[in-house]
Amino acid sequence: MKKTIITIIKLLVIIVFFASCKSKTYLLTNNDYTTGVDFTKGKWLLNYLDYPAYKNNKLKTTTTSFFNEQLNDRYFYRETSSGLLIPQQIPLNPSKQKLRELKTGTGFDYFININSKKNKDELNGLALYEDENSEGKNQSEVTIEIYDLNLQEIIYKQKAIGTDHAKQEKLPWDQKSRKLIDNINFHSSTNKLMLGSLKKVLKDLKNKSIKN
Repeated sequence: MKKTIITIIKLLVIIVFFASCKSKTYLLTNNDYTTGVDFTKGKWLLNYLDYPAYKNNKLKTTTTSFFNEQLNDRYFYRETSSGLLIPQQIPLNPSKQKLRELKTGTGFDYFININSKKNKDELNGLALYEDENSEGKNQSEVTIEIYDLNLQEIIYKQKAIGTDHAKQEKLPWDQKSRKLIDNINFHSSTNKLMLGSLKKVLKDLKNKSIKN
């Protein structure tokens, strides 16, 4: 009997988890760049990663592993590169003048700029007793821009927005079970949404690009 109860509880948790996952979405917002980049040539420099400190390691590892895989020994990270004469902050959507300065100050062919932020942080990871009128969401976004420093042009730009809404899921259980499930929601934190957004935009870049 005890084993049966434990099994039912585990099953309920699994069902609740997958039901709540339906409220999580990732959206790519830029349809202007239908092609990616050519990873087969040139020297590439990745700017300082604009990620929250408490989640820096996971996001940094994901980013650097991706570009290492695409570029091998032609990839460099600003934090470990010396002799660079460029400003501390490089804004998104830089002017041609800024791109010329990046070329002069780095000597690289391509520059990768990544920005991330939390838009909304309104939900706990585990929310109990949310009713059908519950409102709120967690939302994070990640933007990647890649610049051709020889042409002084932005050659790739994409933003991914990850969102998790407060949302009820109705499942075909008896009334007591339904009441329990309806009032338990597992929400993705803004940190997890940021990582998911990063992976979404890196996948888009990889799928559209020329690879080694």
